[in-house]
Amino acid sequence: MKRLVPAALSLCMSVALTAAGAAVGAGPAGALELPLITPVAKAPNPQLIPGDIFGPILAQGTGSPIDGSSSFVSGSSQRANNAVQDGWKRAYGSLPPQVQQAVPPQLRPAEAPLPPEVTVVPAHEPSPAPEPPKCFNCVAITYDDGPVPGTTEQLLDTLKRKNVHATFFMVGQNADAYPQLVRRVRDEGHTIGNHSYSHPDLAHQADGAIAAQFDDTSAALERAAGVHPVWARPPYGSYDGRVAAAAGARGMSLAVWSVDTADWQHRNTATTCSRAVEGAHEGSIILMHDIHQPTVDAAECVIDGLRAKGLRPVSLEEMFRHPEPGHVYDRDE
Repeated sequence: MKRLVPAALSLCMSVALTAAGAAVGAGPAGALELPLITPVAKAPNPQLIPGDIFGPILAQGTGSPIDGSSSFVSGSSQRANNAVQDGWKRAYGSLPPQVQQAVPPQLRPAEAPLPPEVTVVPAHEPSPAPEPPKCFNCVAITYDDGPVPGTTEQLLDTLKRKNVHATFFMVGQNADAYPQLVRRVRDEGHTIGNHSYSHPDLAHQADGAIAAQFDDTSAALERAAGVHPVWARPPYGSYDGRVAAAAGARGMSLAVWSVDTADWQHRNTATTCSRAVEGAHEGSIILMHDIHQPTVDAAECVIDGLRAKGLRPVSLEEMFRHPEPGHVYDRDE
């Protein structure tokens, strides 16, 4: 190994010198040829020195003249040095690892500096869309069993005058009988829900009958006004797991109520209004029926009473922006 190192170094230096010779030019015998430099006598006074064919370098009065030959020699020396270094690196790299380890550290070619570390900042994941804000101080007012001429129309007039939207849970038979009312409810911005086709107690129906009641009503609403309901209310508020699952399979949520005015039973305007207003809190769902005249007559009282309590009467669509199909809601949770 000791005999190999001098030989390897001799070979490497030969390669390096050959490269250097190529960089600056070599004579017939391989000797380096450098351009001749003619000494320039110092002028008694600063003057412009013509130099050689490369032209003058410094103008008069700027210091000692440096002609083109000096510039050429300086560049040639640098190129020769670079060639020696590159040749030595290539020669050293071609040596066996054992020989490389035997070369003294001070004679090994300088290692290239490591590239600076780059910190890669991962791209930020897009932020999820913010959840819509909760309907502040909202109370849902809902009406069942319509639509019917007369009372439903009067109720719509009142809601329009008071600038309020409500929810109408329609019976499929009535939607088929009065499609123009279905369209008016839709056009005036109210929510339309599925209330079965013939108003049976769905919890006591066979699975096929439950499905038919929902499907026939949705078909009637589609025929009348192109409505695809996302809300359903079982008649009498009677439901079980099968009813909820049937609604969910059709993309509908079930809405029952938290405030029952019992307007269908007492048929009294003042009682309907007081029960609706006194029982309401933020997030409440109020049950009423647009087929009863006393209920329609109580609509303005209900709206004004809720607003006096700082509550805002709205539709289910306004209260629940993303209802879950098959879920049962009795208030804003």
